[in-house]
Amino acid sequence: MNRANRIATVAFAAAALLGANLATATTVQKFTLSDLAKKSESIVLARVDDQSSRWDDNHKEIYTFITLHVLEPVKGAKGETTITLRQLGGSVDNLISVVPGMPTFRKGEEVVLFLSPKDRAGYPWVMGLQQGKYTVVTDANGMKHVRNDVDGLRTMAPNGTVSEAKVSTEQPLNAFLDGIKTQLNLEGKVQVDPTTPTE
Repeated sequence: MNRANRIATVAFAAAALLGANLATATTVQKFTLSDLAKKSESIVLARVDDQSSRWDDNHKEIYTFITLHVLEPVKGAKGETTITLRQLGGSVDNLISVVPGMPTFRKGEEVVLFLSPKDRAGYPWVMGLQQGKYTVVTDANGMKHVRNDVDGLRTMAPNGTVSEAKVSTEQPLNAFLDGIKTQLNLEGKVQVDPTTPTE
């Protein structure tokens, strides 16, 4: 690589980083948990096995590919053991492309994902950007919980009101999954005896 190309590459990378700092938020349609559950093609509890970034065929966009091992298919995805996501942004060589509000992943983490139907290239996307990714965390007692981190995301309600998305409170993982199954009337839902009054 000659000196001019090196300077151009460094300048482009600096511009990309500056753009990432300036573009601090992305505005997307607001989804409630009920919206996510009903509109998703599939919902999975999964582990991140790998991720890599590369240019598209036209060398215009950087995409990151995330390989997931399915631990439990909650909705759809029956029989699938591996799912690969593709999302805009990533790092290739000295270039960084950032889309604020896009979910981030790290190898080995467990996640609950609300996924769209596959796009024309054959990949599902996370619904509502970061709204559709819940990270599984383990507390000091070994209990698993989920939380939804939505930094850098603004949501637009049906009436056009835009607001900063709020980080959800942590919920026990099993109760979270049971709630989704019950709401969607899926197999494995919590069974309630209608003759027994509930508090």
